[in-house]
Amino acid sequence: MSPTDRPDRELIDALEAAHYHPLWTRYRAITPMKPAARDNPMLWRWRDFAPFTERAAREVPIEDVERRAIILAHPAFGGATVTTANLIAAFTILEPGDHAVPHRHTTAAIRFGTRAAGAVTLVNGRRCAMNEGDLVLTPPMCWHGHINEGRERTVWFDAANIPFICGMDANFFEPGSRGDTAFWKVDEGDERLYTGSGLEALRDEPHGLQGHSPKFHYPGDVTRRLLDAMPRAADGQRSLRYTNPETGGPVMATLDCQYTRLVAGATTRARRATHNAVCLVVSGDGYSEVGDERIEWHQHDVFTVPHWTLAAHTARSAEADLFIVSDRPVFEALGLLRVEFE
Repeated sequence: MSPTDRPDRELIDALEAAHYHPLWTRYRAITPMKPAARDNPMLWRWRDFAPFTERAAREVPIEDVERRAIILAHPAFGGATVTTANLIAAFTILEPGDHAVPHRHTTAAIRFGTRAAGAVTLVNGRRCAMNEGDLVLTPPMCWHGHINEGRERTVWFDAANIPFICGMDANFFEPGSRGDTAFWKVDEGDERLYTGSGLEALRDEPHGLQGHSPKFHYPGDVTRRLLDAMPRAADGQRSLRYTNPETGGPVMATLDCQYTRLVAGATTRARRATHNAVCLVVSGDGYSEVGDERIEWHQHDVFTVPHWTLAAHTARSAEADLFIVSDRPVFEALGLLRVEFE
């Protein structure tokens, strides 16, 4: 039956004119049978991106901008600053001596050291070095800024849930002062309380970070040692999850971080989940089957796994490491997490 031939056509028109919608004409649109990501898997190659780091360092004075960062924008979102649903990924560039002004915001964000030796992120009065493979958290409303204390340009990988927070219209932002010299004069501070695995300092008061890890710095050398010691899964991979040492849960209430090591020739079991993921190739080369697409990747490339899209990964080099950030905790908290294996 055509919409114009319906016996209730006049009723539908009257309801809509009065700002009502009849469910019987709309339920298929508002209750789809399954998730349908609007974005396809996307790959950003480091070899294509690297020249832009040169230009940004040369043409964008750090004193003129909040951050000298370049965001990976997926064309499926119509020009919006989005990498995959709920998440953005970026690379930040600092020249020797650069200071990126302190600020804080509702957004949860992470930094992962790629070519970052010499860079330091300061988070709520703690100094966090950014060596290769280091993960640094900037939980919501924690003051943070960056500095390059080395002699070479530094570049690191960023991820944040800006699209999710802005979609909820829940973002607050507070700029800091470029002239606040005291901000930079700190040491590791309470970060030293979380350097011993399996040990926890007894305290009378909770850390007060509302579900986010009180540990901000996860050194890459510790991550690599643990991976070396781990047994392989049935599909050949070794995977670990970065956790909140006080709860054993995700590092932040809205972001989850994982590190996976692949072995040459072994393909991980294909899986799909209701959450979205962004994958950084830490080392090695290989390929991923994501949905109907085959993504060939190399060191420092970035690719996405949209929600409810089957994905499996294979290393070509002897080993390949992937750092993966996702919005999984949001779906867990809302009771919407579903994971299926092929």
